Amino acid sequence: MQQGLLCLVFVGLFVLPGRMLANQPIDGYSPGIPLPIRVPGTPAWTQGVDIGKYVQSFDDLSGIPLSFAEVQQQRFTPFRPKAFRLATPSPVSTIVTWLRFRVQNTSTTQPTDLLLNVGRQGQIDLFSERGQLLQRTGTYQMPYNVRQWQPLRLQVLPVKTTLYLVKVTNLVRVIEPVQAVLHTPVSLKVWFAENAYLTRWLFLGLIAVGSGLLVMSLFALSQYYFNRDLVFLYYAIFCFTAFFFIVWNMNFRMGLGLPLQMHSTSRNFTFIIAFFYTLFIARFIELRAHFPKTWLFLRFMLVIFIAQELFVTYEYINGLQFRANWPYLRQDFTFLLAGIVMFVTLVRSKSPFRHYLIAGVSCLWLISYGNMFIDKRFDGGDPALLVFINYIPFFFGLGMLCENFFFLLALAYRNRLVEIEKNQIQSQYTTQLEAQLTKRTAEIEAKNQLLEQQHIQHLKTEFDQRLADTELTALRSQMNPHFIFNCLNSVKLYTLQNDTDRAADYLTKFARLIRLVLENSRTDRVTLHNELEALQLYSDLEAMRFKEKVQVHIRIDPDIDLHFVTIPPLLLQPYVENAIWHGLMHKPEGGTVTVDITQPTDPCLHVEITDDGIGRARAAELKSKSAGNHKSFGMQVTADRIRMINSLYNTQTEAHILDLVAPNGDPLGTKIVLDIPV
Repeated sequence: MQQGLLCLVFVGLFVLPGRMLANQPIDGYSPGIPLPIRVPGTPAWTQGVDIGKYVQSFDDLSGIPLSFAEVQQQRFTPFRPKAFRLATPSPVSTIVTWLRFRVQNTSTTQPTDLLLNVGRQGQIDLFSERGQLLQRTGTYQMPYNVRQWQPLRLQVLPVKTTLYLVKVTNLVRVIEPVQAVLHTPVSLKVWFAENAYLTRWLFLGLIAVGSGLLVMSLFALSQYYFNRDLVFLYYAIFCFTAFFFIVWNMNFRMGLGLPLQMHSTSRNFTFIIAFFYTLFIARFIELRAHFPKTWLFLRFMLVIFIAQELFVTYEYINGLQFRANWPYLRQDFTFLLAGIVMFVTLVRSKSPFRHYLIAGVSCLWLISYGNMFIDKRFDGGDPALLVFINYIPFFFGLGMLCENFFFLLALAYRNRLVEIEKNQIQSQYTTQLEAQLTKRTAEIEAKNQLLEQQHIQHLKTEFDQRLADTELTALRSQMNPHFIFNCLNSVKLYTLQNDTDRAADYLTKFARLIRLVLENSRTDRVTLHNELEALQLYSDLEAMRFKEKVQVHIRIDPDIDLHFVTIPPLLLQPYVENAIWHGLMHKPEGGTVTVDITQPTDPCLHVEITDDGIGRARAAELKSKSAGNHKSFGMQVTADRIRMINSLYNTQTEAHILDLVAPNGDPLGTKIVLDIPV
């Protein structure tokens, strides 16, 4: 009897109020205070209770924050649950929904401890009747966790009625439905368990997609490390950013508790993905080289992507910047435009990888955007499957995964082509090396034969040069006694004439001449100054010998550096001697010998030795004994010397003898022209 009474009391206190709450009609709407939700303390519910008919609501689409006093003056209407709404018609970027309801605790001893679930909203603020902020939660809070945004704790003292106002703030890109469900701690745990069960397939799908993207990014990064190819770097960043996009959305949908926020209007990482996606395709098909105008357009789009991502990051840190909604509704236009341009470019491209790239881009578009046009509002079936197919970010990630798979095939095919090209180049290089080696071996053999011949020729030339040098030395040794013989004859003459002064002067000049002749004969070449000094001493001695009947004039171009220009020694004296002995000796009045020295070019010295003697024809008739001896000895020795010098030093010293004749045929003398290399 007592147990039955206790059961009736339990039913009266807990079960009946719950049933009355669930089925209680709204007697009449009053724009003022809503009907109270009557609960006896904290009921033992295992399921949440919809309190929508006890709630009044007001939608604020002005985008301008209202004060709490202004909110209380607004006209609240009966709350109606709202399905998913797209915010395209909305002129503003935020929507605020105010909920107003009362909770009455009918228990006289037990306080009420209930939890209000209004859905997964951006920001949820719970206010008291006097405008005091009691609690703030929502998906925009950080770190975000499902156990933070779900419960709004409602605590009412026994036999008290409390008015609550809830401010639900969302960014209007996509709005989740606002609901009003009361939970107890027990029923909330049951709800969490059911929600986790419903999202199990979605969780596994996101894990699979994210893992695939992460593995692809790590593989591409390793390829970049070994190859240093920017294509792999762009691909790695693209895949990793897509992976992080999946993690970001998992944190928002599953409430993983990561220190991240989520703004529904913001395309976090979308523009980074677009940036490296564009760079990857442009680098892959060499867009800059084959489509320069398209590349200029895409470069402009890359700048826009960076600007958009910076703006999204700024909004993520500082909050929404635009009150109007159109910038957020149209922020995907740049990505779509760049995607269309790249797709058309891929179709026009002649790249061998374009088929893989076109297949990948098609997968992204068909899977990611095609899912938006499928009607998923069918009834029946597994609720977990419905949650799975209604989550758009999963299909976007799946589209990127399939796309990246084809991109990975393109990279593998590219590596294969590069390997084939390297093998062909290596084969060609090996063939070229073999041909070059054969050619080089033949050249070395030919050069060895040539070097051997050149060595033999060098030995022969060296022998000829040494022989010519020996002959030249022998000729010098013959010329020196010739000078001495002529000069001693002159000294003998003055001695016989008992002219001691002239003999002494003659001996002095003769000694200087002998010294110069001995010095000059030791070297192959002497300065022009030394050669002319010896010639001047010889001329003075001959003039003294012929009692001033012979005059020798030496004229030198002032531009000639006598101490720099060098010629073979004792080269000019035999010609001057020949002019004196054969041209002037038989003239009673004597004559003049003129030596003109010029340098028309740097490597050549031009010498003209002119006498006004009897000429070569008359001298041949006289056939003087001394003259014959001199011709056969001095001139012949000089001619032999010139021949030896040309052979030894590979020069072109030339001597020309010209007869000077008057208009009537009388001889005027002889001219000897010498061109001596210096």
